Formats: sequence, C-alpha cells, structure tokens
Amino acid sequence: MAQGIRFGWIVLLTVIFIAGCSPRTPPTPTVLEGRIFGTFFEVSIGSQHDFDHEAVQAGVLAVLNEVDRQMSTYRQDSVLTAVNRAPIGEAVQVPSELYYVLRVGYDIAEQSGGAFDFTIGGLVNLWGFGPEGRVTSAPEPAILEQRLAEVGYRFIELNDADQTITRHRDVFVDLSGIAKGYGVQAVSEYLLSIGLNNHLVNIGGDLIALGERNAEQAWRIGIEAPNANQQVVRHILPLHNIGMVGSGDYRNYFEEDGVRYSHTIDPTTGYPISHRLAAVNVLGENLTEIDALATVLLVLGEERGLAFANQHNIAALFIYRENDQFESLMSDRFVNEHADKMQVPTVQ
Repeated sequence: MAQGIRFGWIVLLTVIFIAGCSPRTPPTPTVLEGRIFGTFFEVSIGSQHDFDHEAVQAGVLAVLNEVDRQMSTYRQDSVLTAVNRAPIGEAVQVPSELYYVLRVGYDIAEQSGGAFDFTIGGLVNLWGFGPEGRVTSAPEPAILEQRLAEVGYRFIELNDADQTITRHRDVFVDLSGIAKGYGVQAVSEYLLSIGLNNHLVNIGGDLIALGERNAEQAWRIGIEAPNANQQVVRHILPLHNIGMVGSGDYRNYFEEDGVRYSHTIDPTTGYPISHRLAAVNVLGENLTEIDALATVLLVLGEERGLAFANQHNIAALFIYRENDQFESLMSDRFVNEHADKMQVPTVQ
C-alpha cells in the first residue's frame, strides 16, 4: 500500500466519532480502513447501503494511490517530483487533478499574503519534517536565510490553458498543506459516483460527512483538546453534508534546549510558529480549499487568524493556550452556522 506523500504533519487534529444515545442499538456503519500518505484512512459507509466491501475498498485505494502518485514528495516516481526536478524555466504539463490543487493553492497563497505557500518544501526539509528526514536541532541562521530565499509562490507560473507549471526559481513545491484535503474530496466523489451517498471519509483527521450515519442518526464528531499526552474530547459537533479540516501544532515537533519547534512553519519568516494557537478547525464544502485555509489560520495565530476568517467568511473554530488551559474562539460564520449545534464537554 502506498506510503508516499507522508505529509510533514502526519496527524493534524484527531477527531473521535461519537454515536448518538438511543434506547436501542441502531445499525452501525461499515468501516473500511487502511494507511495512506503516512497516516490512517477510515471510510465509514452508512448502514442504509449494501455494497461489495472488497470492491469498494479497492476503489478507495485506487483513488488514494493516484493522488499519491501525482502529489507526493516522498515518491521518486511522482509527478510532483518530476516537477521539482524539471529545469528552471521549463513548462511541465501535469494531470488535471494536480493542476487543480496547484491552482487552488496558488489562489489561497495570494488571498493570504503568503501565509500559505506551497513552495515551502525547502524549509520543511530543513526543519526535519519532509522527505530529507528528521533533525534534532534548529538550523543555522545563514542556512535558514538561504532556504527562505528559495521560497515564493510567485516564482511559480501556472498556465490554465495548457495546464502547465513553470518554476522560475529553484523552489521546492510541497503540497502537504492541501493535498490530503483533496484526497478526502476525491474519495467522497468516488463514493457518490457508485451510489454510496451516506458516508464519512476521514484521512488523518481531515474529513467529510455526507448524508447520515443511519436512518436515525447524523454523523457526530468529537474534536480533541490539543493535548499531546491523552485524548480528551473538547467539542462534539454533528456534521451533515460538509467537510472539516483540522490543523494543529501539538503532535509533530521536536525540542532543543527547552524550545519547542512545531512542524507548522511560517513561510514569511522561515521559522516554526510560536504563538498561542494550538489547533484550528475549518468547515466547508470544498476540502481542498479548507485544507489550505486551515494552514493559513494556524500560521496567522488566533487573533490575526480570527480576523482573516471573518474577513473572508470562513467557518473556523480556534483552540488556543491560555496559561495551563485551552480556550476557544469561533469566527462569525462558525457561530452563525454551527455553534448552536455544538456540545462542549468538560475538559479534564
């Protein structure tokens, strides 16, 4: 089974699936599971459906392996690896799926002023969260400045007519902050195409929930408090015909001399984020877009991120550190569309 993409941040935010309370036990979904992109995937099919489990499992894997073949920086045979190895100034024609992800990523980079930047791969590698392997110490400032100079989405030219990408500087394109969301979306579209309209697709904490869990219950998601040591549900949220992508800094990091270096790197400074925001969840229908937007908001932090979310009408839930506890903030759209449905268990 392919392990190629292995996104630098393997599990962004864990979600726990909550069954509704009922005097009798309702039928349960069928769960197909496995590993892809260096993390887990779970595809839950509503109990309303009868289907060939092996055929659907094979179909899901075919979709995911194709995303991996196109967008992985870990696979030597991926299309993205070929893009990164192409001569500077040479236009490379890419498949429509990869081009779509590149176009969405470029547009969100523009929208966010570079808080999302898919040319950050050189910095991801330098900090030990990419295919070059782990590190245990921060890079020297001179090397960091050199890698930072090699980052910039505007060094990329996208040609919509020909679906080509041209690198005008030796940037390293890394789609870790967007391709997993696309993978969720692609699996959901496959399931819809074969009539499995009630499903929940979860890849490493990025998910979409369509239809219902069964004839009586909605899909309900428990969102973790961002605690690296134990799973504690902070919020419970029902989801219906919507996606949710989480991004967090609390699972993938290293420490040196008492300093904690997160896997989430600010493309404008070259350094891992160091603010109070521990996790953010973004809800929306386009998983590719909200995956990138979750990265934007995490990079910006709780204050600038909340302002950005409200400015751009993004439904977002922020969980940030306040002394030894966690506090939550909600964007205006999240309040209007989701707050009244959300339960808030006590966090121990």
